[in-house]
Amino acid sequence: MRAWLLGLLTAIGSVGMACSSSSDGSIFPDGGTGNGSHPGTSDTFGGSVTDDGGEGSSGGSSGNNGDAAACAVASAAAQLTPVNMVVMFDESGSMGDTTENPAYKPELRWIPVGDAMKAFFKDPESAGMSASITFFPMAPTVNRPEAPWKACATTDYNTAEVALSALPNAALADAITAHAPKGDTPTRVAVAGAIQQAQAIAAAKPTEKTVIVLVTDGEPYGCGATTTQQTKNELQSVVSEVSAVAATIPTYVIGVGPSVAALDAVATGGGTTAFHVDVGNPAKTSSDLSAALTAIRGNLTRCDFDIPAPSDGRAIDFNKVNVEFTPSGQATKTLPYSADCSDATGWHFDNAAAPKKVLLCDSACGTVRADTGGQINVSFRCEDRPDVIK
Repeated sequence: MRAWLLGLLTAIGSVGMACSSSSDGSIFPDGGTGNGSHPGTSDTFGGSVTDDGGEGSSGGSSGNNGDAAACAVASAAAQLTPVNMVVMFDESGSMGDTTENPAYKPELRWIPVGDAMKAFFKDPESAGMSASITFFPMAPTVNRPEAPWKACATTDYNTAEVALSALPNAALADAITAHAPKGDTPTRVAVAGAIQQAQAIAAAKPTEKTVIVLVTDGEPYGCGATTTQQTKNELQSVVSEVSAVAATIPTYVIGVGPSVAALDAVATGGGTTAFHVDVGNPAKTSSDLSAALTAIRGNLTRCDFDIPAPSDGRAIDFNKVNVEFTPSGQATKTLPYSADCSDATGWHFDNAAAPKKVLLCDSACGTVRADTGGQINVSFRCEDRPDVIK
């Protein structure tokens, strides 16, 4: 009598934690199965696949019951990488200085942009990240009363107003509330200062991810850049500077308003894509900026598991992938499959037709990252192999 062997592939990874589980319910709407495999390595989880040498491995006997032998085991030291965000925030007059002539309306830029930024800093789903904030141009201070709103040296911006702090964090939000827009837009020296901040953080935290986020409503102006050509030169200098560090410190750009297309080059040089936020409708401005920040957070803090390749050549049965989370001191919960993350507490494949990764949806990822004593478990079963017989 011939019986097919059903192997079990378990991916183990620890998020300050570790990984493995089981379930047989179909996750594809049509009941079909995916096909394919992927080497057991991951930027996030760093896994590797090894044959465990147990009964039922490649070509071996299925043992006494023939239905649960492991075909391979993927092991990983799956530390979720902490993220450090250096925020350089434009507080120039065009963001909403009512004393300029003509006056700018703060309710169109400064207020909705600030509200979205404050909400991001205080959002529980930002857990696992840290952030600092610096404003440009630098406001008058006791030490620099001679150059109000026109500080033009990199050293004016290489120390954060609010130092790197774990999120969620109210102090970062309070800093925005304490400021008001005024002055020029010395983008080059501000970004140069942000780079120095980021480099210092990266040197102190070499195993963590450090990025720059530039929030601004226009091209550089002031500090020697007042003509069209000078502005172009200044912008090119910014591109060159962020390009020089992009391999280790990416720069994200959120451009607010209609005059931000030229800033796309800064994001490209920084190794990312720019986000454009329209103005005119304050509610939409705030919503769009929140969406941009959420997208950046999702890109930086994504919780993903590579799908390893069984060592005996079998394929993963994608109907039988199971994801479980055990919160600190609580019972294990099975996370639901949600192809479009309409259930944000669930998980999905990177590509349902040919999966290579299992990804947690935003809310699930935030929960896992915030619970340093919890455990996330992902398990896979292999399709039967006709050449493995009892």
